Amino acid sequence: MPDTQWPRFMVFQQMAPGEPLVHNGTVHAPDIEMALLNGRDVFVRRPRAHAMWVTPVECIFAKTAQELADGTWLAGVQDAGGAEEKYHVFGKLHHLGQLDQLGMVEAASAPMAMKRAIEGFGGKPVLVWWVFPAARTLYSDEAEAESLFQFSESHDFKNQAFYPVITMMRQMRAKGKLED
Repeated sequence: MPDTQWPRFMVFQQMAPGEPLVHNGTVHAPDIEMALLNGRDVFVRRPRAHAMWVTPVECIFAKTAQELADGTWLAGVQDAGGAEEKYHVFGKLHHLGQLDQLGMVEAASAPMAMKRAIEGFGGKPVLVWWVFPAARTLYSDEAEAESLFQFSESHDFKNQAFYPVITMMRQMRAKGKLED
């Protein structure tokens, strides 16, 4: 049976200008543009966001602290040369936290980007490392932030208290308009 799921995308959100982006979760979408909108609808209810990024899950190269503990993986990564590209670097700094944006590196491959990230940002204990190509990431446009994120703040459809369904059903039952 063929897989009927849409591709998964990781969603990252920045709460205010100057703050790092954090990983929020995943959404399914037919393409990256729709993933950005789905991410907004799922993750930007309250509080408001300043920026949002999405990237396909298959683009993320990840390693845990346990996988890196003995140093053999890092020692085996060699620079194969070739054209370098920019990679975003995220790290999970706390057991209960999300992955935070640590910075950016340039490399010709994801493993080399990971090695450079660990060398450049490894001064603090990181539980999980992620690198992914900047070229495969869709970024919300700062000029469109108001129109992209304001809508979710101003509409009550996201507020469960706005829909007193149980109360309305009890009232209908009491008036005999709804049978058990």
